[in-house]
This record gives sequence, structure tokens and C-alpha cells, in this order.
Amino acid sequence: MFSSKLLTKTAPMATRAIAASKVAAPAPRGGVTQRHLSISGVIAVEKLRGVIEDYRRENYVHELPSRCKKDVLAVADKNKDGRIPVEGIEMLLRNIGASDRMTRSDIETILSEEGESHAKVIERDHLMNLI
Repeated sequence: MFSSKLLTKTAPMATRAIAASKVAAPAPRGGVTQRHLSISGVIAVEKLRGVIEDYRRENYVHELPSRCKKDVLAVADKNKDGRIPVEGIEMLLRNIGASDRMTRSDIETILSEEGESHAKVIERDHLMNLI
């Protein structure tokens, strides 16, 4: 019914997709829990990672990657309360010249799956771990 070539090609791809959909998140008691993202969530997170990594390569060559992430997320935290809204991420993307690389829908997907979907915000530290 299925050729062995098809099965050997698709099984590793499926395994990678499942592994990519798991994101480690801090558990209340210091352990680690796994959160599962939808495929669109994985794609949106990867887009954001790519945008920030490209910016880091151009502007933070001699710095640690974490320094770049902290700096850009500090800008996105508009109210300085540790929570980043959709508008904060949009402002961040505009500031680094990447507003055309992610849609509002991508940002909302990240916040609805990883943040507080009802408030459309995400904790800065959690977003730092995602990217």
C-alpha cells in the first residue's frame, strides 16, 4: 500500500514536527512542563526567532545573543510591567525594520498559544525563553 521510501522519508519529518511543537515552559515548582504549539504557532515563533536573530547578526555582532534579546524585549515592554502586548511586538518589528516579516495574525497566534490570550499579552521572561 505505501512504499517503504515514502514511509522512511515522512517518519523523520513527522518526528521533527512533533519535537518542534514542544516548547519548554517553567513549571510552578521549578520543574519543566511541555507545551504543545499548533503548526501555525510553531511557524510564528520560528518567524520571530528568525527576525530577532537576523537583527542580532547585523547589530549585536560582538555581544551575547541574550543581550540582544533583552534589549529588544525591553523596547517591546511598553508599560515596563514585564508584559508585552501585540502592539509592543509590532513596535519592536517596526523599530528593527522587520514589520513586513510578520503579520499581526502571527503575533496574535504566539500570544494566544503562549501568553494570556484573553488580554493578548505575554510575559517578557516567557517570550525571552521562546526566542
